Amino acid sequence: MAQGISRRDALKLGAAAAGFGVLRMTSVAQARQNSDTLLKAGIVTDMHHTTRADSETRKYSAAMKKMQVFTESMSAVKPAFVVELGDFVDTLSMETEPLKNLAQIETRFASLSCPHYHVLGNHDFDNLRRDEFLGNITNTGIEQGQTWYSWDANGIHFVVLDADYTPGNYRPYDMNTPADTFWTWTDTIIPPQELEWLRDDLRKTPLPTVLFSHQTLDRVDGQDHNIKNASVVRGILEDSGRVLAVISGHDHQGGYSNIRGIHYVVMNGNVGVNDYRPWSATSEAGGMDTREDNQFAVLEISRTDERKYMLTLEGYGRQPSYMLERTLGR
Repeated sequence: MAQGISRRDALKLGAAAAGFGVLRMTSVAQARQNSDTLLKAGIVTDMHHTTRADSETRKYSAAMKKMQVFTESMSAVKPAFVVELGDFVDTLSMETEPLKNLAQIETRFASLSCPHYHVLGNHDFDNLRRDEFLGNITNTGIEQGQTWYSWDANGIHFVVLDADYTPGNYRPYDMNTPADTFWTWTDTIIPPQELEWLRDDLRKTPLPTVLFSHQTLDRVDGQDHNIKNASVVRGILEDSGRVLAVISGHDHQGGYSNIRGIHYVVMNGNVGVNDYRPWSATSEAGGMDTREDNQFAVLEISRTDERKYMLTLEGYGRQPSYMLERTLGR
């Protein structure tokens, strides 16, 4: 079931983020009373659907049941859209047909009546060529095969980034083969043509904006999980004066940062929340509980005055909840 912001979460964020737009518990009720809700969106990341054996930290075999709970929950919430932030699938056992594996989870994810969107993750190409993966998913209203794109919903602009490119020659990820193994999970960058598109996209929109990425954008460029030209991307976001938040996946432990007023939320992985601590250490069901161990979130965006917005990320399972305030300067 949904987990509201606990006192523990509020205290954890309060000391580190005071003055950066994270609302304390005493501010939440007042902010909600004075706000006008614009939309809700469902977000999930790092499902890693596959037939490979479970590990102590990743419970792959629960993906379909957890996705079923996600879609049932979203049917009740009635969001403006849902988005998954990458690593939809994973490396398969030898006897599994890759397209069948992808179709299973895509069919369930896309069964909702609302629009649905994907962000590319690194594991999405473990057993599928680029054209196979992109040809067998859909993003509502977006041209088939487009991997960075944007859309508007209820007065908010949304952007999906694709960082599945190799630094140096900007080669897009594809399935590695023994004869051509050209990327690893730490090789991630936004290529020049996408940077230019992003600048132009943000210049054209008059709307407050939320970005989605698989890899993180809030750390030093060389950090393993981070996009290797993240500082350049952040500069574009800051210069636009329109960005409320960036929401990412990839690092299953999750996290939060505020950089020059922009909120950066890294969501916990659905398949697992910590690659160094086994599920058995924290879960009575060993990570298999489709409620308590099922990480996703509902993002609610509200407007509190002409330039001020409140973003509420209501976490499910072990996903922390956040209430974030952002005042745009333009």
